[in-house]
Amino acid sequence: MRNVFTVHQVRHSALRALNYSPQVERLRQSRAGGSVPLRSLLAEMGPAYGTVFTRADCERQFGVELLSQGDMFAAEPQGRVIRRDSMAKPELHEVKRWQVLIAGAGTLGENELYGRSLIADGRLAGRYVGPDAMSLSFLEPGSDFSLFTYAYLASSTGVAAVRSTSYGTKILRIREDLFGSLPVPRAEQSAVKRVAALVRRCVELRERYAEQLQLARAAFEELPEVCEAHAICSARKARATIWNGPMRTLSAWNTASLGDALTRLRRAWHGRLHDALEPGGVFNGPRFSRVDCEEPHGIQFMSQRDVFLMRAVPRRIARPPISDRLLFVPKQALLAGSHGQLNEGSLFGRVELASFGACDGGVTQDILRLLFRPEVRSVAYAFLSGRVGLRLLQSTAVGTSIPSMHLALLSDLPFPDLSTRLATRIATHIGACEAARIEAGVAEKEAIRIVEDEVLPAWLA
Repeated sequence: MRNVFTVHQVRHSALRALNYSPQVERLRQSRAGGSVPLRSLLAEMGPAYGTVFTRADCERQFGVELLSQGDMFAAEPQGRVIRRDSMAKPELHEVKRWQVLIAGAGTLGENELYGRSLIADGRLAGRYVGPDAMSLSFLEPGSDFSLFTYAYLASSTGVAAVRSTSYGTKILRIREDLFGSLPVPRAEQSAVKRVAALVRRCVELRERYAEQLQLARAAFEELPEVCEAHAICSARKARATIWNGPMRTLSAWNTASLGDALTRLRRAWHGRLHDALEPGGVFNGPRFSRVDCEEPHGIQFMSQRDVFLMRAVPRRIARPPISDRLLFVPKQALLAGSHGQLNEGSLFGRVELASFGACDGGVTQDILRLLFRPEVRSVAYAFLSGRVGLRLLQSTAVGTSIPSMHLALLSDLPFPDLSTRLATRIATHIGACEAARIEAGVAEKEAIRIVEDEVLPAWLA
């Protein structure tokens, strides 16, 4: 949406209209309580931002994990493994807990990641960021005002402020001089403490979510057949296999991509995926045109990328004329990326719970809906979202340029036969994982709401 506004004084260092934001100009001029420049709060500001280096790929045990912008915001970050000495000063790229990570390259699209912030928790700590990530290290990491600053940067006003520091044409980047001078509003101590407590709670809960999910998956790896399949699936290489069953397709990928892991699992487990699904419980939505609109009109609409983000950035579109069943997804559904590429790090075959946020709006037809019987939902999520489940789902790919899942192959995938004790144990971990992630999202939204509704109005009036 275009707008017109006036500024108190044009700075000689910024002559583009893009570099002025009505909110930022009001913050600079406001006398509501004084503001501080962002740079004064930081020990380091983007020490690795804009660096150029050649990435040397290697095996995981010999390298480090490099996160792209999309990986930073993913619920389960899975970056590219490269040699640590690919970077001239790798310590500048390493993510530390309580850092604020900002997507530092992109366009000004309404639902683009560019300019958006995320606070680093234990899921991200120890990994490395590339040249497109602006990382902020505070003088007092984890302090009340640093966490309040994060909530401000994550708000709609904060995103607009960050984007106002852009330079470039097609792919914009952040000007560090303008970015460091952004004003951070002060607030009453009580408001700062409330926001900080919520952000701190959010970080702790996201770490609990990741921990509980790993515990649930680890329970599967106690099974000998899963342990063997995991070892086979972990190595990405050309394979050959002897197949003595019916040929469901003419593509070698559907039978040989897993080596003999698929055969072993089919022998070990009598159950199949269709046995665990509700009747008609696997389907994609239809294709339809998407017309952008603004609140209060229309609905939120999630792309395949949004479904797998820790904090989604959905579009607002006019309600398309299709049934609710094909547009929305129930809270208990599992969602799988079913269109895309098969390279490492792609979304194809990845699985997420709808309750993590996708149930709040419409979902793209590229997402496969999986409706499992309630008693096996937790087992299905823990299994399909792990490494073995990912490779099994990817083995159903058919097509050339943009593969999609073959639903007949999908329904015939092996499904684990578990003892009641193990299934209960997995369900307990998944229940704790699901509750922690949902509560974390609520806490972060409330922290941002306090900044937007209780702090900023006095400054922007």
